[in-house]
Amino acid sequence: MPLHRKKPFSAKQKKMQLLAKRVSKRDQAAREDPEWDFRQRPNEESAPGGPQTAHAQTAKPATDGRNKLTSQFDKLSRVEIEDNKKRSMQPLHRLSLEDGLTMSFDDAYSADVDIPVRPEWTYGESKSVVEGREAAYFNSWLERLRASDEEVSLYEKNLEVWRQLWRVVEISDILLLIVDVRHPVLHFPPSLYRYITETTGKPLVVVLNKTDLVAENTVQAWMHYFKQRFPAVVLTRFCCYRDEALVDDTAVASMKMRRQRPRRRTHDSRLVGDLFAACRSVCETDKLGLVGWEDLIARYTDKVEEEEDSDSGDESSDGEPDEPVAPNEDADEEAHHGERVSSKYVTLGLVGHPNVGKSTIINSIVRRTVVSTSRTPGHTKHFQTIHVTPTLRLCDCPGLVFPCVVGRPMQVLAGLYNIAQVQEPYTSVQYLAERVPVERVLALHPPADARDPENFVWSAWAICEAFAIDRGFYTSRGARPDVYRASLHILRWVLDGRILLSFKPPGFFRDFAYLKELAKEETQASVRSSDSASESSDTESKQPIAQKSMFALLDEENC
Repeated sequence: MPLHRKKPFSAKQKKMQLLAKRVSKRDQAAREDPEWDFRQRPNEESAPGGPQTAHAQTAKPATDGRNKLTSQFDKLSRVEIEDNKKRSMQPLHRLSLEDGLTMSFDDAYSADVDIPVRPEWTYGESKSVVEGREAAYFNSWLERLRASDEEVSLYEKNLEVWRQLWRVVEISDILLLIVDVRHPVLHFPPSLYRYITETTGKPLVVVLNKTDLVAENTVQAWMHYFKQRFPAVVLTRFCCYRDEALVDDTAVASMKMRRQRPRRRTHDSRLVGDLFAACRSVCETDKLGLVGWEDLIARYTDKVEEEEDSDSGDESSDGEPDEPVAPNEDADEEAHHGERVSSKYVTLGLVGHPNVGKSTIINSIVRRTVVSTSRTPGHTKHFQTIHVTPTLRLCDCPGLVFPCVVGRPMQVLAGLYNIAQVQEPYTSVQYLAERVPVERVLALHPPADARDPENFVWSAWAICEAFAIDRGFYTSRGARPDVYRASLHILRWVLDGRILLSFKPPGFFRDFAYLKELAKEETQASVRSSDSASESSDTESKQPIAQKSMFALLDEENC
């Protein structure tokens, strides 16, 4: 069969193609904003009622297509983008550790901001009736949020994504709320906590994930803070990487070491036993015998088997008697038309924000890649079930953004929004640089034309420009520093943990109240262990110095 030659594409045709594309974009912009005139410069735009605000999006009905489960967010107007860009060129106002790196639930969430809860339904109703009631309720919830006095940041506006959460909560026996330990308050909506524990009456386990990115005292302080605010909550910790523990996650030297060390993806299952132990403690009595919890926990706590599994890569372990099956993509049909909770399985539902590590935890439990992962928010579209044993299954829920009152820059830095689609990343870099000395972590130098390089006052724009020069990011035409690309690169490094932005509970830097209480508990535990393990007087004389923890040293120094 003769091969067809490629049709030549002239420069004139290319020019016409670009012109048609430009006209199409203008028509789309005109439909979104009829008052916008493309012939005016962005700084000349004006609206009769003042600055142009973001377009309000209504809940679109679920239709067939690839965008059915695509997250929907409000977009910034052109005036807001230009204003934020100019603001990023102003000198930075550095914040103290107490003001900049502490976060409480009152800072992130408001009592007037809740999440949509699935309306009551019965099996005798038709699908159209149930979905119509859900759509009407969801639209009223959106209108109530817009009419609220609180300034709500980005949140999910696609009803289909919320339906995924509702179905996962319904079919699960135990809910695992996965939070990033760098900013756990942001990932723990109190309204979701009330929905799971009060409305549905199901047990909840909070998993502090990515604990290898922060210091041990940060993990202990957050666990203590959560126990104070929610005494009934069950907490556990998890990490999927084996890395050196940080002594101080606010020191610039530690941040520089983390920046220079890229991380390799592994499936570490060292802490899976603790995760299952927490699930066993809250499992219902009538289903406690369905799963052999003791054998399951012992399987993951065996150190010999752990080393063999870490060397095997993505291959499944020979020591596992039950081979995990492939994910079940059709689980939503079972959840909608079948039983809400199956009596044949114990289902663990993993819920939470995007990019907190839900799918990675599942791969670590199964010890091989069964669920694809990505740092792009919204990568998991449909919820899917994975069997660990014949009677224990995991349910991976797509990540969705819950309404909160924190700023949009913080949401971008936390990975709740796709970095590649950020319209204006300079505000997020400014938010970061006000709390973390980014120029010192990245070892950046002031501009060559600076009058006083030693006392140079940095701005978010200057940091991005210096980083673009350092990395060799230049525009193709004018050969100017590509500030936009550099800013996105910085945001990706924050998401990966190479630039550490770690928040602490209130009072952490002021009086170390949590550390002092933990120091007493740890000192008492160390004394008991030293008394039982001491065999000689020499060992006993050295024991108090060897057993002093970070918390005890901080207590002695009255930090």
